[in-house]
Order: sequence, then structure tokens, then C-alpha cells
Amino acid sequence: MASKLHAALKSQTKRPAPAPKGKSGLLHSQAIAGGENGYFEVSRRPLEILFFLLPFIAFYEYELVRALSSPDGLVTNGAHLAILRLIDALGFDALGRQAVALSLPGYLLIAIFMVWQCVTRARWVVDLSVVARMFVESAALALPLLVFGALVARTVPVAAAVDGFESLPLVARIAVSVGAGLYEELLFRMALIAALLGVLCDVLNLERMTATIIAICLSALAFAAYHPLHSAGGVFMPQRFIFFLGAGLYFGILFVSRGFGIAAATHALYDIATALLLGSSTNDGVL
Repeated sequence: MASKLHAALKSQTKRPAPAPKGKSGLLHSQAIAGGENGYFEVSRRPLEILFFLLPFIAFYEYELVRALSSPDGLVTNGAHLAILRLIDALGFDALGRQAVALSLPGYLLIAIFMVWQCVTRARWVVDLSVVARMFVESAALALPLLVFGALVARTVPVAAAVDGFESLPLVARIAVSVGAGLYEELLFRMALIAALLGVLCDVLNLERMTATIIAICLSALAFAAYHPLHSAGGVFMPQRFIFFLGAGLYFGILFVSRGFGIAAATHALYDIATALLLGSSTNDGVL
């Protein structure tokens, strides 16, 4: 299964062309990949993804310790909590409210991209112009989901993924939104789709395209089931299922076609938008 995760990640990355002469070091602002599709190739590189997501990771981990953790409990999304419980089961006391232990999922996320970068043997050069354009692209890709969510919410409000989300301070709501984008995409797209591809391709010998479509659909179903689908009275709300299923399919397609960085940031920016609009919009929840 680890080999399939490696293959799934490696397939998303093409080795870029050598950097121009005279350009060296970790950072520069000129394009390092040739060809008309240079941006779309470079934006899928692990180093660009890491630099793009580092501000999101740092902000969430800081707020997790500062505002989201207390003696009364921990305010976070279910995916992040599942990772914390797994780390806790390994003996690291991730649920002990200690800053270092609570931040272990963030370190894990960074380590994934560092190892991925080493495996691809790509140059350790970050194209800052690509990182900036990734933010613009993610913001643009969040807009269709906002429209979809608003249309669904006209029928029934979309439930928040975190209990008491509406009562949190604005900064805390933004932090929860960022965490959902990072760790739900890590769990439902990077890990689950890779695992499903391993079974569908290696065990069932399906063609890659067929296996990818099935993996996206199954991960979307799991993503929908992960969210609250019932009203306060326990009545199943099909509109909620449709929204979360549609969002899961959307993020799955983004993950496969544009990579983890764009999928995670689009998810986070969508949730941030709903957090900012909370109370003034019909769409009153986060994914």
C-alpha cells in the first residue's frame, strides 16, 4: 500500500527543466519549468505545494494551541482528531494538550512533502511566482463551490462539521476552516484515494482511469458520510448528502487533476468564506 501511495504521488509530479544559469538556492521568482504548461506542472511539485501550504499549516497549528485547545476539550475537525488519536495510540500523547504533541499532524504533513520531494529527486528550488498563482487559482476554484453551497442551502441549511462552530470567535472559525482543508484532504483524498487505487489497480487489476473514477466516487461517499446528514430531530436530510457528495467529488477531481495543494487550499478557502459569511448568508456551515 505504501508503494501505491508513492506511485500515486509520483505520478502527479513531472521533473522540471533545469533552472536558468546563474539562478541557484532555494528561492527565486522566475519560472523554472519550460513549456506552455509550465505552471500546471510546477504547481504539482511537492516543494511548491509545501511552501504554498506552510502559512496555512503554521496558522492552524498556532491557533490550535492558542485558542482551540483548553482543559475542557479540543475544538477541531474529525479528520484531524482521527490523526491525533492514531498518533496518541502510538504513544506520543497527542491528546494531552501539549503544544508539541498537538502539532505532530502538522509535522507529519510537512514530512510527507519533504520525503516526496526527495523521492522525486527534483531540484530544491521554489518558484515563488507559481506559489502566488496557486493561491489565486485556489480562490477562483472555491467560487463554484460557494455557488453550489448557496443553492443547496436555499433548500436546507448546510450543517457545520464542528459542534458549536457558530459560537466560536471569528479567528477560531477561520482556524477550524483551515484545519478542515488540510486534514480532511489529507485523509479523504491523499490517503483514501491512494489506498483505493492500490486495491483497485493491484488487487482487482482495473485500468488506471476506471480505478481513478471509482476511487474518487468512493472517497466522495466516505466524505459525505463523515459529515452530519441528519437534522436536530434525527431526520435524514438528502439535500445535505447531495451537497457533501458533490463537494467530495469536486475535491477529488481537483486532487487528481491539480494536486494536493490546490485541493487543500480550495477546501480551506471555501470554508474560510463560509466562516466569514456566517450569520449573513444562507450557507451556514463548513465542510
